[in-house]
Amino acid sequence: MLKKTAVFLSLIFILSFSCVFNGCKKPNEKVSSYNIEINLDGQTVRGSEEVIYFNSTETAISTLKFNLYGNAFRKDAKFSPISAQYISHAYPNGVNYGDMKINSVLVEGEQTEFLIAGQDENILLVPLKEEVFPDESVKVNVDFTLNLANVIARTGINDKTINLANFYPILCAWDREGFYECVYYSKGDPFYSDIANYTVKITADKDYIVASSGVKTSSVDNKNTLTQTYKINNARSFAFVLSKDFKVLSKEKNNTKIYYYYYEDENPEKTMEYAVKSIDYFSNTFGEYIYESYSFVQTKFVQGGMEFSALTMISDELNEKSFGEVIVHETAHQWWQTAVGNNEIEYGFLDEGLTEYSVILFYENHPEYSLSRESLVKSAEQTYKIFCSVSDKVFGKVDTKMIRNLKDFNGEYEYVNIAYIKPCIMYDTLRKTIGEKKFFNGLKDYYEKYKLKNATPYDLMGVYEKSGADTNGFFQSFFDGKVII
Repeated sequence: MLKKTAVFLSLIFILSFSCVFNGCKKPNEKVSSYNIEINLDGQTVRGSEEVIYFNSTETAISTLKFNLYGNAFRKDAKFSPISAQYISHAYPNGVNYGDMKINSVLVEGEQTEFLIAGQDENILLVPLKEEVFPDESVKVNVDFTLNLANVIARTGINDKTINLANFYPILCAWDREGFYECVYYSKGDPFYSDIANYTVKITADKDYIVASSGVKTSSVDNKNTLTQTYKINNARSFAFVLSKDFKVLSKEKNNTKIYYYYYEDENPEKTMEYAVKSIDYFSNTFGEYIYESYSFVQTKFVQGGMEFSALTMISDELNEKSFGEVIVHETAHQWWQTAVGNNEIEYGFLDEGLTEYSVILFYENHPEYSLSRESLVKSAEQTYKIFCSVSDKVFGKVDTKMIRNLKDFNGEYEYVNIAYIKPCIMYDTLRKTIGEKKFFNGLKDYYEKYKLKNATPYDLMGVYEKSGADTNGFFQSFFDGKVII
């Protein structure tokens, strides 16, 4: 995600696992799958999902855990998904609330008891009747209701659009210590998920134009509503944006259908070029884009933009220059976070930093936008030094460690500088240190090795070390905050 704070700062500086079935665009039978049906009625989403959990771990599983991101918007939540500085903006009609209710759970067709748990009622616990061993599967059906808040956020309804991200219970990612429970902090992107195959059916008022992850496979007219079905394979998430005002522009590049959904744009063709050029450049530089389609969507959004598998949200409040920058940034996330995943709560800089440096690479290789690598990196260095100076004066110290939990950041200003700006300096310094060939080959190797997996900072270190670049000490000095910039 490109935070609004980051967009503001960009005015100062603008900054493997291979698929086993002939490519990433075909279903992978070694991952879990979701078959979701939702009905949108006003501010209420009534949904059901059939989840086939595939145990790709080396451990027998007796209980499944699902993140309930929609519950973060309830009245008594311990952690607000909206930071204090954005409350008035995000709730233009006054603060209001939503929630996610679990109505029933079935395991292999039989009703079962379940528990709402976690630090903030954010986890659905589903005990299994029998252990699921490695390479085995189990079917779980969840019936749920999502009540949408009137809020300008990833999930919510506003006067222009309905943003439906994180609208369904999603399996927690499997980490070293088991299923990782995500707390919906207001800073950064508090998400972590494994890839899965999705079939999603949405029924809504037929006046809505629907932007979605995935490819539409069918549409049924129900007189006053439309039921539309979408599919996407090897995705980390599934999202919709709906509006009655959308216009749609489409183009094809590298066998990928690219869609632009917008309601206010005097030159949509020019805007579309940012996405087309980004898909082309990043595919040639890092590796093939893994989905059949890509949709970028103008919407009400309190931050600059937000990435999901094959879909990104772009705030309608950005000026023309920033709008293009955010499109490039969010498109780069299709490589760094969507394809190569990571725990964004523990290692937010891993995808954000590499994504933001990818923006620099894009502009460096597209001189028509009149932005040079040198000027962008210099501006990043100046911005980072100002941050260090301000932090020293305000807190009496400067914490520049990159590996830390979202909850440990003082605020979004610190997060942006550590997760976006400092990594830009790190990657450019690495590039100068080891040379062009090793630097870009390292990025290609990292993408190919960890595509459809979740990577850690140490995996990135390992890729460069294996290439013959003596970089472990280099990376560690940045991660630990010991390097002096």
